[in-house]
Amino acid sequence: MRDDVDDEFSGYAHEEILQALVLQLLTSDELDRLCDDAGLPQLTAGDGQPVHIISARTYRDAQVLTLDRGVWLELSDGSVFGLTVQVSRRPTTEVTLRRR
Repeated sequence: MRDDVDDEFSGYAHEEILQALVLQLLTSDELDRLCDDAGLPQLTAGDGQPVHIISARTYRDAQVLTLDRGVWLELSDGSVFGLTVQVSRRPTTEVTLRRR
C-alpha cells in the first residue's frame, strides 16, 4: 500500500475503506450484472431500457453537505441515491492498515 493511501485512510479507516469499496464496486461493474450476481431482478426504466449508473462519487466529491462518508449515485432514469456509511460502534482496539 502506498504511503499516501495510508494517510488517506488514517483516522477514519473503516468508513473510508468501506466508502472506497462501494465506489469501486459500483463503478467497475454494470448494474444489471450486479443484480444478476445477487439473484435480483434488473432495473428497467418506463420505456423498457435497462437502468445504469451514470455517476458514482463520494459524498465529498459530489459536494453533499454532510460530515458522513458515503457514495452518491445518479442513475440513467433520473433517480439519485445516497449510500451512507454510518458508524454504530467504533473498534475497541487500535486499527492498523495491513499492506498488501
